[in-house]
Amino acid sequence: MGNFPKIIVSYFFGHNSIPLGASCVRALQALNYEVLCFNSGINNPLEKYFFKPINKIFWNVGLKKIDISKNSPWNNQKFIQKLLENAVAEFKPDILFILRGHGFDGEYLQYLKKQYKINKIVGWWVKGPKWFDLMLYEAKFYDHFFCIHKEGYTAEDKIEYLPAIAVDDILYRPLHTGSNKQYTNNVVFVGSWTQRRQDIIEELTGYPISIYGPKWLRKNILNFKMCKMIKSNSIWGEKLIELYNKTKIVINISQWDTSNLSGLNLRIFDIPACGTFLITDYSDDLKEFFRLGKEIETFKDKEELKDKIAYYLRNDDERERIAMNGYKKVLRLGTYKDKMAELLRRISFT
Repeated sequence: MGNFPKIIVSYFFGHNSIPLGASCVRALQALNYEVLCFNSGINNPLEKYFFKPINKIFWNVGLKKIDISKNSPWNNQKFIQKLLENAVAEFKPDILFILRGHGFDGEYLQYLKKQYKINKIVGWWVKGPKWFDLMLYEAKFYDHFFCIHKEGYTAEDKIEYLPAIAVDDILYRPLHTGSNKQYTNNVVFVGSWTQRRQDIIEELTGYPISIYGPKWLRKNILNFKMCKMIKSNSIWGEKLIELYNKTKIVINISQWDTSNLSGLNLRIFDIPACGTFLITDYSDDLKEFFRLGKEIETFKDKEELKDKIAYYLRNDDERERIAMNGYKKVLRLGTYKDKMAELLRRISFT
């Protein structure tokens, strides 16, 4: 290693991407690591404009196992892996750090490690508690593997628990305080469509809710009441921060059932970090970070969510007090610099 250890971080990067990768990169740079971002979300143009449309034709008629690009030299997986190898060959990293936004073939990772003398290949499963078999299979090919939830593995699997939530105070921050704070939205939900989210929000059609996220309009094209709530299929960056800042209540609904499965998504810290009132689906994991009902609010079912939305829209002072308490708490919680320092310590690379 040189004076400054070198790390390639593989995840989604770009203006319309989950900012987790960028948060980790800034943290590693603050720890004096030289970092290269590898965008694993890039697509082979042939995949996007040729193979994917043809595959959709087969899938729409029930032939979902067909993938005409799978064994071709223009397969998207092979395309991304070739780009990653080029980056590794040129950058010569000490660590290849792969956040699970895009999986890589195990034998390919072992080839990269041996061919380019990578000191450690580190994985972080930042997807929800699902696809346990895939997670267990992939973990075998890494020197170290971390997971944001506690389900689906044991100590024998050599997977360590490491939640992804941390404070990114460069991105998520209050823009308006005190008497300068003005609201343009009563209640907002931001996130992609899932059936679980649909089932919960559909019960709230009589409430002043705005929805931002992909697939909502397509899934509700004939549902007039839901369509009125949908404002945009995406919102990122400063526009998202502005939205949080100008909203009285932001709802968080996990993609998985948090009453049965552990793991918290990034909004748990992002929303309070903007000084905004958060109500989220209940999880025992929340007690590790917040005083429930004092710093954030929770709900366990649709009726409780409806009652609490109505209550906190009527009681401005109590809502603002909880939002401020939540903001003060996240400022005392760990940053991504702390998170990356912990990860590097666990892999004995500090």
